[in-house]
Amino acid sequence: MKIRDRLLLAAERQFAEHGVLDATLNDIRAAAEASVGALYHHFPDKADLYRQVWVHALTDYQQHFHNAVADCADAQAGVVAGVHAHLHWVKENQYRATVLTAARPPGVRESEGNLEFFTWIRRWWRTHVAYGTVRDLELDLVYALWLGAAQEYSRQWLGGNIRTAPTDVAPELAAAAWATLRAEGVE
Repeated sequence: MKIRDRLLLAAERQFAEHGVLDATLNDIRAAAEASVGALYHHFPDKADLYRQVWVHALTDYQQHFHNAVADCADAQAGVVAGVHAHLHWVKENQYRATVLTAARPPGVRESEGNLEFFTWIRRWWRTHVAYGTVRDLELDLVYALWLGAAQEYSRQWLGGNIRTAPTDVAPELAAAAWATLRAEGVE
C-alpha cells in the first residue's frame, strides 16, 4: 500500500476515534508508519489531511450509493436500494461513516465529484418525477426525506446509543422512505 493511502487510512481512524481536534498529526504519522517528511509531502497541514480523508470517504459512499441505485428500473426499487445501500455502507465502513457525520470541510460541497454525483441523482429523480411515480420536490428535501431517518439512525448507532445494526432496520426505514416519497396514488 502506498504511503499516501496508509496516511489516509490512519487519519480516517484517528479522526473517527478521537475527533478532528484531538487527533494529532504525530499519532497519524506513527499509525501509518510514515516519516514526518512523508506526511508533509502529501498533506501540507492537518486541515488538508482532514479534507482529503473526508473527500475519500464521501467518494467511496457516493460510489456505493450510485452502484446500488443506478441499475434500478423503477423508483421504488431505487429508493429502497438507496436506503439499504446507505445502511450497509455505514455498517461496513464505520470509521468513514463517522468521519462523514463530523463537520464537512470547506469546498467539498462544490467539488467536482460531489457536483457530478448530485447532477446524476437529480437526473435520476427527475426521470421518475416525469413518470409520475415520485413527488416533485427540491433535491435537498428529497435527500432529507429519502435518507434523513437512515442517517439519524446511523449517527446514533455509530455513537453507541443504539445497539441494533443499521442493516437490521433497513427494510423498515426503506419502506418509510418510499411511503414518504412516492407520488399520490402510487402504491
